[in-house]
Parts: sequence; structure tokens; C-alpha cells
Amino acid sequence: MQEIYTVIFLVLLGGSMGSFASMLIYRLPSNDQQLTIWGPRSFCPACKTKLGIWQMIPFVSFLILKGKCGSCDAKINISYLINEIAMAAMLLFLVGSLGANNVFAWVIFLLALILYVQALMDLDSLLLSQPLSMILVVCGLGLNIGLELFTIPLDAVLGLIFGYGLLFAVNLLHKMIRGVNGIGSGDFLLLGGIGSIFGASSIGPILLLASSITLMIYFLQKNSRSLELPLGFGLGLGAILYCVTYVSILT
Repeated sequence: MQEIYTVIFLVLLGGSMGSFASMLIYRLPSNDQQLTIWGPRSFCPACKTKLGIWQMIPFVSFLILKGKCGSCDAKINISYLINEIAMAAMLLFLVGSLGANNVFAWVIFLLALILYVQALMDLDSLLLSQPLSMILVVCGLGLNIGLELFTIPLDAVLGLIFGYGLLFAVNLLHKMIRGVNGIGSGDFLLLGGIGSIFGASSIGPILLLASSITLMIYFLQKNSRSLELPLGFGLGLGAILYCVTYVSILT
């Protein structure tokens, strides 16, 4: 019985973090100066009615309201539910693999949350949060230099340099040939942050995953007006997949 309660708790906690991720994805790229991560309270994007406490319970509120706003009946974007499911699944996987008392599991979950937010934000708005990428860099260097949690200190530093430098060099070459930037500077820092966490040896596999994911997005939207591609989406998801593989090998 206690295991059932633990699973329910983890699902609700993961879902709540998924709701938090949705809030960041929606608010961080916004030009509205009054819309910050600190306030106002969550509201319906259509009618601006603030949500009640029970309406912010993950999964339950979406299902009870049948995917509609309780005030104006506007359709709620399915991405909110997907984000809740994704974060709940990630937390269940990590705790199931490493144990609830393993600090490593919770550290990975928080890093995965940041990567997920960056990925979905780039997919939605073609923007990346520099502060979130800097958090990845600080965490990567701090955890590896101080604790060698993922790799040795030198590898973490080289991962930061190679991750940032590789995309910077590719973009520089593209600009010399075509006269315009081919890769956004936010992608440099994101890959640098990922490299600082998993080390220089992770750059190749993650970049390969990222390129494959980004190309898939290209073929899915090639008839759209914009040919700008969300490389950050590929980098974020690629890093999460790398992380899942890393944990699977450990266990």
C-alpha cells in the first residue's frame, strides 16, 4: 500500500513540475513586462480568469474540465497535459531506477526539467533562456569540479569549451560563406552547459541526436513560411535521451 502512495505522490509531484515547466515555457519568452515567473497567478490565456487552487492540480483539473477553461470554455492547449505527463514519467523513471533517497536522482530530474523547458521554449518561440543555460553551466561545473558527479573536472571544463566552441565555429564559417548567422548564440551556450554536465565525450552523441531531431522537425514543417529550425529543441531532447541512457547503464 505504501508503494502505491509513493507512486501517487511522485506522479503528482512530477505533474506539478510539469505545470511549472509550462508556466516557464509560456512566460519566459513573453514581451509582457507584467508577466513574470513570480506573478501573476496562473490564468486562462483566453479570458484571463485566474485559476482556482483545484484547477492547478495536475492531470485532475484537465480531465475534470475536459480540456476546457472552467470560466469561458476555451480549449486548453494539450501541451499542458503533455508536459505534466512527461515530467511525471521522468520522475518515476529516475526514482524507480536510482531510488527516492538517492540525491543523484533528484539532481538529474532538476537538470532534465531545465533541458525540457529550453527544448519546448525553442520549439514554440525559437528562443532560449540565457539564465537557464547559465544555470546548466554553473551546475555542471559545480557538481563535477566539487563532487565529480557525472565526470571528472577537466572533462567538464572541456565539455563546456567544446560544446560552446563547436557551434560557434560552425556558425562563424556559415557567416563567412553566406553573410548571415546560421545558428543562434543561445544554442552555443546551451550545448556548452550540456557539455559541462556530461563532459566532452557527450558532445558528439548529443549533437547527433539533436541534428536528427531537428531534421525531423524540418521535414514536418518544410511547407511553413519560416525555415528557422529549433536546434535548441533537438539539443534539449537529445541531452535528456542521453541522460536516460546514462541512468539505464548505471542501473
